[in-house]
Amino acid sequence: MVGHIGGVEKNSDMDSMMNFSLGITSSTENMTETEFDLNLLYEKYIPEKFLIPKIIKTILYAFGFPGNILACILWLQKPMLHSSGCYLAALAASDVLFLIMSLMYDLTLYWKVKVLEFPTICQLFPCMYLSVQYLSPLLTLAFTVERFISIRFPFKRRIYCNIKRAVCVILTLVAISLGVAGIQIYFWHYDYNLEKCVNRLEFVYLSEKWTWVTEFVMFMFVPVLILLFNILLVVTMRNSSRRAQELYGPMPPKQKPVTTKMLLVVSFVLIFTTIPVSIVYSLNDRFPLGDLSAIDNISNDVTWQRHLNFMLTQEIIYDIGMSHYACNFYLYLLIGKKFRLAIKKYFQKLSVMKLVDFKDRNSRSLRSSFTELRSMS
Repeated sequence: MVGHIGGVEKNSDMDSMMNFSLGITSSTENMTETEFDLNLLYEKYIPEKFLIPKIIKTILYAFGFPGNILACILWLQKPMLHSSGCYLAALAASDVLFLIMSLMYDLTLYWKVKVLEFPTICQLFPCMYLSVQYLSPLLTLAFTVERFISIRFPFKRRIYCNIKRAVCVILTLVAISLGVAGIQIYFWHYDYNLEKCVNRLEFVYLSEKWTWVTEFVMFMFVPVLILLFNILLVVTMRNSSRRAQELYGPMPPKQKPVTTKMLLVVSFVLIFTTIPVSIVYSLNDRFPLGDLSAIDNISNDVTWQRHLNFMLTQEIIYDIGMSHYACNFYLYLLIGKKFRLAIKKYFQKLSVMKLVDFKDRNSRSLRSSFTELRSMS
C-alpha cells in the first residue's frame, strides 16, 4: 500500500500489487521483455514472503474480527461506557475497518483475487486504508493524555474526562485522519487502457514527500509522544503514592486502577509493535534492488541477496507488528476484571433473550395448534 512506516506497504509494493510495470529487458520465466513484476521475483526466490503472511494474517483475522466487534459492543454498554470506554470503542471500530481493508489488500496481493483494480475503489482505497491506520495511534495518544490529566490534575477530571468531550475528540481525530490521507485520492488513478491502478506521474515526487512526512509524524512522532506521556503517567502515580505516604504514614499497597493499567498496556503494545515496523521500513533505501541485468544470476549477486533477505525480514516484522490491531480484546480479558464480568453478563443476557424468544415461539405455536384443533372439532 501507499508508503508504510507503520502499517502499509511501501509504494513499490503497491505498484507491484497493481501490476505496475518497469520497462526493462529480462529473460526470467513469466516476465516479458517489457514487464517486470517484483512480486513474481519474490515468489520465485523468497516464497516465504507470501507464505508467512498468509498464515499469520489468517490467524489475526480469525481472532481480530470477533474480538474487536465484541470489544466495541461492550465498551458502549453500561457500566463500561465512560470517557475511556468511548476511546476504546472507537479504537476497536477502527481496528475492524483496518482488518477489512487489510483483507482486501491481501486478497489482491497474496490470493490473486481482483478486489481493488476498479475505478473509484482504486482511488478511495489508499485514502481509507491510511486513514484508519493514522487513527489507531491518534486514539491511543488521546486516551493516554486523558488518563494523564485525570491522574495529574484530578480536579479537572470532570472538565476534560467526560463522554461528551471524548466524542468530540474522536470526531476531530477522524476528520484529521481523513484530511491527511485524503490527498491520496489525487495520487492514484485507474488507467482504463491498462485496466490497472497506477500512480499519477505528475504527482510522484509530491506523493513520496507527503507520504514520508505524514507517516513519520503518525508512526514515529506520535508513538514517541505516547511513550513520553506513559512515562509521565507512571512517574506521577509514584509521586502521588509517595506524597500520600509522607502525609498519612505507611499505607497498605494499592494497585493501579484497572482502567489505567489496561490503557497503559494497550498503549505500550502499540508502541512496541509500531516503532520496529517504522524503523525497518525507513531502512528500505539501504537495501536497494540489485542490477536488473543480472536478474538471471540472483543467487550469486550480493546486492540482490541482501535485498531479498531484507524484504523477507521486513515482511515478518510487519506481520508481527499488525498484531496490535487484533489483540486488544484479549488484553482486556487478561487484565480487566470488570471487562470479564461485563462480557459474562453480556452472554448471559443473550442466552436469556434467546431462551425467552424460544419459549415465546413455542407458546405461539401451541396456541395456534390448539386453535386449529378446536376449529376442526
